[in-house]
Amino acid sequence: MKKKPLIFKTTLFCVAISLTACIDQSINTGVEDAGPKVMFAPIPSMERMNVAIGRFTNESVYGSGLFTDQSGDRIGKQAADIFMRHLMATQRFNVMERQDIGKLKDEAVLMGESDKEFKHNLKSLDALVIGSVAELGRETTGGTWLIGAEKTQRARARVVIRLVDPKTGEAFFSQEGSGEATMSANSTLGFGGQAGFDSTLEGKAIDAAIVHMINNIVTTLDSRKKHF
Repeated sequence: MKKKPLIFKTTLFCVAISLTACIDQSINTGVEDAGPKVMFAPIPSMERMNVAIGRFTNESVYGSGLFTDQSGDRIGKQAADIFMRHLMATQRFNVMERQDIGKLKDEAVLMGESDKEFKHNLKSLDALVIGSVAELGRETTGGTWLIGAEKTQRARARVVIRLVDPKTGEAFFSQEGSGEATMSANSTLGFGGQAGFDSTLEGKAIDAAIVHMINNIVTTLDSRKKHF
């Protein structure tokens, strides 16, 4: 009779270990509608449009005052870098630097170039991208049941962009995209993953929102190229 408590504890421990095999700790990005599938075939550099990002800001309430540094808006710059990466990955556009053009000018001065020479060497633009992170937020949800618990962190983003002709100031295209990223961790009887705060989820949600738009942006720019 004295052996029963030991057998019970051993059995309970084995059940707990077997259940921990089902623990899920993962990060997933979701895109509501990625748009039509477009196969991006690279084109020679001489045939590409010259595109640049003019401005990308964080207009959401989330992160106001917190996600800024001495040189400005960190979330806006992160979104601009993500957008530029996707645009360059298509290998269909010459992507020019405009947001940090002042730093390029300072470097040119160090190399002995005059202001006139610097402007002369800059390539003209065919399209300018202006955008913002219109909405950004996150939430943590979870529940506890008899033998375990679950914790899920979710970040959501909505990004708005417009394409502008720098020669005329005409805005010829506008679109918004939304996306989200989640991280979940399940634990059973005290065993399993611990979902700590993940500061990268906002960036993944912004990336998903941009993926939502990139096909339409590329096809619009390709169509616009025929007019040049």
